[in-house]
Amino acid sequence: MKNIFKNKKKSRLISLFVTIAFVVFLIGCVYIDSVSILQIQEDGTTQAPIAKAGSIATFTLKGHIICKEDHGDVQFIVSFLAPKSWNVRQNATVTYTTTLATNPDEELKMSVVPESSLPKNGGGRTWGEALMQDYGVGPNVLSDMEWVTFSTDDKWAIYNGDKPDYTIYIRTNVGYQNLKAYLGFFVNHTDDGLSPTDTDHKKIKFSDTPFEVVGGKGLLIDYSSEHFNKVQPLASLQDDFVTFSFNGGVFQNDLISSNEIYFEGTAYDDNGNIIAQVNEKTDKTLLKRESSFDQIYSLTMWPASFFNVPEGQVIKKIDYVFTNKDRSIMITQSDDDFAVEGKPITGEKNPFVFELLCE
Repeated sequence: MKNIFKNKKKSRLISLFVTIAFVVFLIGCVYIDSVSILQIQEDGTTQAPIAKAGSIATFTLKGHIICKEDHGDVQFIVSFLAPKSWNVRQNATVTYTTTLATNPDEELKMSVVPESSLPKNGGGRTWGEALMQDYGVGPNVLSDMEWVTFSTDDKWAIYNGDKPDYTIYIRTNVGYQNLKAYLGFFVNHTDDGLSPTDTDHKKIKFSDTPFEVVGGKGLLIDYSSEHFNKVQPLASLQDDFVTFSFNGGVFQNDLISSNEIYFEGTAYDDNGNIIAQVNEKTDKTLLKRESSFDQIYSLTMWPASFFNVPEGQVIKKIDYVFTNKDRSIMITQSDDDFAVEGKPITGEKNPFVFELLCE
């Protein structure tokens, strides 16, 4: 441990860490004062929950804690929910400052928790698995996200009467995919390790508004709002299995009254040339209802086989719609834009679009 932390005041830095974790073992009240996902925009002054694709964004957590009991060495935990395409495990840097430090402006380091280091009360699950099972993806509607967990590099002790403030900085590359998503933040400590009964030792918060990545590749992927269409996984090759879903219960529509709902699709190569069209009304294109409790209908396909792609050709994108058997009712991107954003439908309707990865 650094010499700077050897004296009591510095080891109290720990307390702050508790703060960082927003939790303390047998200590008292932990508070999350604010979570900021705002970024400085190009004008140098305006702040907004928006970042350019490929840039480094900084997310800031602030809080304080009121300590009521002493506690020995402990590592504190911060977990971050973000789209998988960000690759937070590899790209993020997490640091913190505290008022208990000799230099309260010094940023101290946190590191990714190895998958082999399981939470004490996680029931054999990793931190990421436990958080996904317990909290899911919060207010988001797409599941292609992950919880990545960081712990303090040093162990700390916290003392009765400490009332530290803390600031945590999560800096990460936001990737190159245009998207919009709510971000999640969770704190805990290793002595508690996701105890199922004591919420004083752990706190979770999702951003109040979605964070958006702009100026990148492809159409906008909206994790934060319900839509008629959903595709999983979002990052797919033509040789992967891909599931296309029609969420018929999210907005008023006539298609859900049909006995049968079908998928129609057109596959394009990288030059925009049509590779194949599939609009037959057979078992091949029939969507199956996932549950009697909702109106979600899905079709899982292997795109290369589904579109009978010739050897040597690669699908770049798939245009698709959902329709009934005689095509008298059709749900498209235009219908979704009208339902979600109120955009009027004029002229020919636009299909949904799914862009595939290239190897």
